[in-house]
Amino acid sequence: MLKINNNLKTIENKHWLSLFTTHKNMYTNKCEQLANEYEKLDEYLYKYHYRLKQGYKVVHFATRTIITIFGEVIFKRRRYKYWNQKSGKFEYVCLLDKEIGLLPKQRIYFDVQFKVLSLLGDGKRYSDVLDALNHCYISKASISNILNKYDIAEYFQLAEKETKTRIDVKNKDLYIQLDETFLATLDQKVKQDQRICLVAFHTGYKEKNYKNARRKLENKRGHFLMLKIGKRINTMDYRDLLIRELQKYYVSINYDRIIVCGEGANWIREISNSFGNVRYILDGYHAIKKLKQTALNIIFENRKVLLNSWI
Repeated sequence: MLKINNNLKTIENKHWLSLFTTHKNMYTNKCEQLANEYEKLDEYLYKYHYRLKQGYKVVHFATRTIITIFGEVIFKRRRYKYWNQKSGKFEYVCLLDKEIGLLPKQRIYFDVQFKVLSLLGDGKRYSDVLDALNHCYISKASISNILNKYDIAEYFQLAEKETKTRIDVKNKDLYIQLDETFLATLDQKVKQDQRICLVAFHTGYKEKNYKNARRKLENKRGHFLMLKIGKRINTMDYRDLLIRELQKYYVSINYDRIIVCGEGANWIREISNSFGNVRYILDGYHAIKKLKQTALNIIFENRKVLLNSWI
């Protein structure tokens, strides 16, 4: 039996412990830096002349803990007392919380929530999300609460604010890439299977700046629709929804130059046909898969003919 050198085993354990400690310290340092920045911002708000004009008076310091993408951040900030003319009474507020967008009793910060939604949108399971965010110490219940909290479309409304000016696509091809994924969610501790229809709009690939640059889509925008398994949506209604989304992001749309891309599912073909005279392109992976299957079928049929003739 092979004997393991205890000295070697000890060195290996020390190596992994060192890596773990380094990884942990990295996140700890980031959390401490964030806490310092929050406290600096609170100090700035305290000295800001607007606070004095509005009559905000410091009552005491209060500690708050939030979970960010780097881990748990603990910081102190001032709590103020002010006279609310609308309600006719004194109220309390932490100006730092308002400044960074923290809601009352909110523990999980928005960056973690957005990351959770992004991972779920990529088809990750709850266990995968927990593994990816293990340093955040969130639970399955937290993930479920995040998913139920949002109308999900609100997640993408942030991007809409950044794209108030619509993109002129005159004399350009406009691509609509359609796909779907399936996701299991918890609604009041009851498991529900959801079907998510994903859409990406774009005008093709950007020109490469250098030879080995990664190809990026130009003027890309996104949309999705979540449905319970078994619930159908009318093809024409969904087409009208896509047209409204197109008009939200683009102007001077030439509907004859729309190109629908997909993986060959029947519902995607129906959407393509509902647009009328548009091109439909099967994506590369499924196109190659179909060609391989067709080639195998032809080879098999030829062999079958030869076998019958020999018999």
